[in-house]
Amino acid sequence: MKRKWKIILFSFIGFIILLFILGATYINNVGYNNVKLMYKLNTTDVSIVQMEEEGQYLALRMNGNQLLKDRVEREGWQFKQQEGAAFFFKKDNQETVISTEIWNSNYVLYRVDDNVVNLADK
Repeated sequence: MKRKWKIILFSFIGFIILLFILGATYINNVGYNNVKLMYKLNTTDVSIVQMEEEGQYLALRMNGNQLLKDRVEREGWQFKQQEGAAFFFKKDNQETVISTEIWNSNYVLYRVDDNVVNLADK
């Protein structure tokens, strides 16, 4: 009987260690700061957060392209067209391109040329 409990205990400990290793690998792959941003998007009313690299923003994928257009238009830019994953906007004599990329299956990464528009929640 004691041998059976030892096997169960070691199996449980092995399972916990495996979970820890998988979690650490995921955080290492995604980046600790990005995991914090993902958590913030999922647990607060924030829709778009700024990432560490200038001109990069992260949003939940379900918010879609309309959120992007609304954020850029609130800064006075006018939507011109979309070509694939690139959105083209114009303001006065300036033009900018915002590219989108599905990131980590549930999120969308926005890259703003020259960081001319701040997409993050104010």
